[in-house]
Amino acid sequence: MEIRVAELDDAEAVAAFQVRAWEQTYRGLVPDTFLDAPSSQDRRARWAGRIRRGERRVLLASARDVVLGVSRTSRSSEPGLPAMELCTLYVDAAAQGTGVSDQLLDAALGRAAAHLLVFSVNERAKRFYARHGFSRLGEPRTDPGTGLDEERWVRCVSRAM
Repeated sequence: MEIRVAELDDAEAVAAFQVRAWEQTYRGLVPDTFLDAPSSQDRRARWAGRIRRGERRVLLASARDVVLGVSRTSRSSEPGLPAMELCTLYVDAAAQGTGVSDQLLDAALGRAAAHLLVFSVNERAKRFYARHGFSRLGEPRTDPGTGLDEERWVRCVSRAM
């Protein structure tokens, strides 16, 4: 497996992978209209913009030209939260439990303090983040796009590390 910074030419593969990852994880939990609404062209354009602007670091995990996972981080200026936000961490269902998630998270954040949002119904993801030192902060809030509750999770790193 290889983890590398995504390039503009990867935008279409990343967009298609996001659709697959959301189908695998959220079909039946998120309204079908939400999952079915955005066209692949819209997603491709969004990912191309993210990669082109470079404001957010997009990493791609792949093996033999098959996308296994994607992460996206950005600098955050939200008061009281670490400066790094993990905006995206998607791993193909077939690669879950193989260490791809661990490696992708490590490549994205290392041991840095960070924060993220996770859907309250995603128990597997919450166990994963807890194993990596994250814990829930505050009360859930409703995601306006999906109508699902989401939770803020934070990992603080002591200065002694």
